[in-house]
Amino acid sequence: MKIRLAGLLVLVLASACAPPTGYGTIVTESFAPSAPSTAPAAVPRDVPPETHTGTGSGEFATTWPADQVGFFTFDCPKCTANVIIDTDGGEHGLVNAIGAYKGTTWMNTDPDRPTKRVTVHANAPWTATIADHRSIPTAEAGKETADRGDAVLKLPAGVTRIRFTAKTRGSVGLWVMTSPSDRDLILNQIGDLQVERDVTGPAYLQVDSYEASWTLTPS
Repeated sequence: MKIRLAGLLVLVLASACAPPTGYGTIVTESFAPSAPSTAPAAVPRDVPPETHTGTGSGEFATTWPADQVGFFTFDCPKCTANVIIDTDGGEHGLVNAIGAYKGTTWMNTDPDRPTKRVTVHANAPWTATIADHRSIPTAEAGKETADRGDAVLKLPAGVTRIRFTAKTRGSVGLWVMTSPSDRDLILNQIGDLQVERDVTGPAYLQVDSYEASWTLTPS
């Protein structure tokens, strides 16, 4: 479950403005249903990506396999108000931001509560994509990766430590996932920072800070 961290900005939509479940217009939905598999949940396999587009608030269905972690990328370049994404699965608050947004987070990490529907609160055209492990870039040892906002990166085998810097007035969270059942919060801080943390690869690292400019250097 993705937990909103202590000190994170909580964005609340007034109940009078919140549309009921099943609202909105989804312009297109493109996905290929995946055949059932007996592969262990901890072993990632190739799954065709899903792409959904819409305008404003709405809700869409997903056929993402229950036994596979998905990586959810949401892009709303013209949003000017709250951007909040929720699911009916094991995670809540995949996105919680204000204004133009583009970022990636993991989802579907609880096979007992697979995601079937995704709810979007936005005020402009948007694109949502769910993709598999192949969509995530690798942060190579000894090389600096610079980016902005929410993101997920692969840490390869052999990595034992990371150096992370951020420029922001908001909150920054770092999560490490070595398997869907093994996710650890290794950083929860507000404001500019420069830290080092012990991390053992292979693993996924999630940056949870939609407005921060940051750098990551594994070693």
